[in-house]
Amino acid sequence: MESSWTALTVLAALWLIAFSAQLADYATARFDDLRLARGVRTRLRLHPVAWIVPTAGLGIVALTIAADWSTRLFFAEPAQAPAAILIALSTVVVAVTIVAIIAVVVVRPPADSYRLVRDELIESAGLRIHQDQVDEFRARVSAIDGASRGRVNTDAGTVSAALQLSVRTPYRLIAPVLALGLVIAAVVETSQGSSQGLAVLIAVIALVASFVIGVSAAQASLALGASVRSTQDVYRGELMSLIVDAERSSKKRVAGLGDRVTRALSILREQQETE
Repeated sequence: MESSWTALTVLAALWLIAFSAQLADYATARFDDLRLARGVRTRLRLHPVAWIVPTAGLGIVALTIAADWSTRLFFAEPAQAPAAILIALSTVVVAVTIVAIIAVVVVRPPADSYRLVRDELIESAGLRIHQDQVDEFRARVSAIDGASRGRVNTDAGTVSAALQLSVRTPYRLIAPVLALGLVIAAVVETSQGSSQGLAVLIAVIALVASFVIGVSAAQASLALGASVRSTQDVYRGELMSLIVDAERSSKKRVAGLGDRVTRALSILREQQETE
């Protein structure tokens, strides 16, 4: 009975962490969508890291437990020193991996976007750029178009679209799966007479809450994605207008100009050698 209650407690703790990630997923999507609609921000700040904060918190707790466990084994039971050293080394490896992942995310350059190219063109306003640079801007726009073509436009208001998104992002299913395990564990406890029906009721409420919040968070993510695409369409329209203006005032390539300059320099050198 004690082991079963331990399993129920662990499931409940894990579900609380996953449920907090669901709440963060929903809240950050709504927050970024609101800021995007008001024009306060043009980039997503909070939603992309909604699941990172709870996961990082869980990782810190796990590292702390592992460090405490290895310390107890090393000092309390000298015979378990090899196991304690192995646990400590594994903890160091996990910690270094977490730091490396965070460093990669921080130093990673931003992906190319219509807004980034548009800002570069705005910065060069008033300057005559070469046609080669204009062609490079067009090539970047074509690459962004190709990367955006595969995005699926779905109706964010439907439950089916939210469920499809949840299937495509399995981490959104963690909380409902844990809640289902919580229900099963509570039913087992009740059937064995070691628990009251209140535990089953709480577990069912947790399952329903996970499903409702999960669907709402997926719908909010879809709505945010639609807002981002709409904003990017506006940026693309402005960008194409800027490219047309830049092309009109660009320094055109003159056919054969390079050959003529090379020939003139060679003649000048010949004259200098003759003199």
